[in-house]
Amino acid sequence: MLDKYFSNYLYPIFIIFAKIFIKFGFKANQITILGLIFSFFSFFLVINHHYMFGLLIFLISRSMDGIDGIIASNTSKTDFGGFLDIVCDLISYSIIPLAFILMNNSNAIFGSILLASFFGTSSTFLAIAIFESKRKFSLNSKKSFYHVGGIVGSTQTIIFLCLMFIFPQYFNEIALIFSILCIAGTLERIYHGYKILN
Repeated sequence: MLDKYFSNYLYPIFIIFAKIFIKFGFKANQITILGLIFSFFSFFLVINHHYMFGLLIFLISRSMDGIDGIIASNTSKTDFGGFLDIVCDLISYSIIPLAFILMNNSNAIFGSILLASFFGTSSTFLAIAIFESKRKFSLNSKKSFYHVGGIVGSTQTIIFLCLMFIFPQYFNEIALIFSILCIAGTLERIYHGYKILN
């Protein structure tokens, strides 16, 4: 729901960095992997209670996720690149709540609920992409495959994860609210799938 708005807002900034990376010979997949490395760096910073530094590194990681697609569009876009991008995204989003769980046992219950809800959002996202591609629905030209919208997308995920960095003492409350949104988003996509795939 918010992805398109923020993508249009940040695109001019990302394209500047993309041009710099292209100039120095970086490939899109290399930037994707670099973004994942930054996410793991952020993961270890959270475990060691360096929340603000971890937030900065996490935002760099997510910026790489925006830059790699621009590089791919201006060099060579491949199916493997799209596959790698999705895998690295899902890992990056999942390891941050995991870091807060490992950092503090009191975060385990609501953190685990949140991670479980991620299975709902990610599985419905990927399942609709598979079947819509199979049915030859029109693809978003900026993406490697069909991206279904909804009340929970990358932007909302990044916002809630950032809130965890900023207010770690309220992790459980943030995780609970986000879990509810993820469950609602899963149900929304199931209904969307019912309407278009029946």
